[in-house]
Amino acid sequence: MNNIKEQFLGFYNTPSLFEDLNSLKQFSIPDIDLDNLNIENINIKGKLPLGKRIEYFFEHCINLSSRYDLLAKNIQIIKNKNTLGEIDFILFDNNENCFKHVEVVYKYYLYDINFENELDRYIGPNRNDTLVKKLQKLKDKQLPLLFENSTKEHLPQIDFNNIKQEVCFKGNIYLPFYQKDLNLMFQDSVKGYFLSYNEFITDEYFKTCKFKIPHRYDWVNFILSEIISVSYHEAVKLIEYFLKYEKSPLVCIEKEEKYIPLFITWW
Repeated sequence: MNNIKEQFLGFYNTPSLFEDLNSLKQFSIPDIDLDNLNIENINIKGKLPLGKRIEYFFEHCINLSSRYDLLAKNIQIIKNKNTLGEIDFILFDNNENCFKHVEVVYKYYLYDINFENELDRYIGPNRNDTLVKKLQKLKDKQLPLLFENSTKEHLPQIDFNNIKQEVCFKGNIYLPFYQKDLNLMFQDSVKGYFLSYNEFITDEYFKTCKFKIPHRYDWVNFILSEIISVSYHEAVKLIEYFLKYEKSPLVCIEKEEKYIPLFITWW
């Protein structure tokens, strides 16, 4: 349960990636009394994927709030036996006196300077996800789903003339290890660095370091003291295991009592 608490705090403390971007409005996460935080109601069991864990954390924020009422979540929209998609959350905002449809997004992006356009530079660690693709999916598919006739049948209690659409979009940005002094759009979300495996194994600097390798579930917020340190050679073996499946692991470099979060990419 301690890990769940740290993961929740990691989610809560991760800044929103933007306020308004491409006509998408950021949802306002309610303030929470962290000194008296109770997480007993976060019922996460087994190997639940990170994205689903984030939805549980978002739901807990809402349940601890007096501003919002949770009306529905994870609504599968089906038409003629075909699944059109899923609505993440329907809330009622007591401050604004309106309903809200909120899509929840939590991402890790590496800042690839090889692209000319700023927004194109935010790439997922495994190269199969980008910020631009996610923004487009939100605008073209996920948000318009609310106004499908099939959706209205699933939500008869909602006044569709009094509903706003927002996104809870939180992100973590990692910069190129050898080009750290960069001025980027989402500076507040910078968490660490990245480099390729080839750069990693040819740089003598890393060979005298120790490493901590958190589980993916703990990427949101990991306690270094609870992760066993491994040598360079042990780290290389673990890293190569992930790279074999075209997965880019997150490691934490430990050198001279300094810790640097670092993605090692397979590409």
